[in-house]
Amino acid sequence: MKLPKNLRRRVLLFSLLSFIVAAGRGAAQKQPQIVQVKIGTILASNKNDEFDAKLKGLENQLRVLKYRSYRLLKDESQNVPWQGSKVFEIPGGRSLMVALQEFQDNRIGLKVRLTEGQKPLLDTTVRIANRGNFILGGPPHEGGVLVLSISAVAQ
Repeated sequence: MKLPKNLRRRVLLFSLLSFIVAAGRGAAQKQPQIVQVKIGTILASNKNDEFDAKLKGLENQLRVLKYRSYRLLKDESQNVPWQGSKVFEIPGGRSLMVALQEFQDNRIGLKVRLTEGQKPLLDTTVRIANRGNFILGGPPHEGGVLVLSISAVAQ
């Protein structure tokens, strides 16, 4: 059976578009092999008006928290393999476990669990834009509160 010329063009065009969409979806679903996760542990308080110069890039995000003083206590980076997890030591005898969950629409899904000994303090999932960061309020510490800056970069 011979198809009319106009119908053949439509079938060919539809097939070509279907192929392009399928190829694009396959590329978009490709998972990174490693994600570099960086945790900045910040002490926020109202003791004075000190603002640590190392936190300049986070100033707008931190000022929303309404504390007067921000001091970087610790900065740590680790390469986390896809579907793996890493533990970051947080001041005050705490641990932050970060597990990679998904990579979709250029956003990285992280399971974040903060514990003090065996006691869970926080258990949540965050989605961060690739090369972006997320500010997370934490537990009381030394007359203030700990604030965690979590950033992730797909490798």
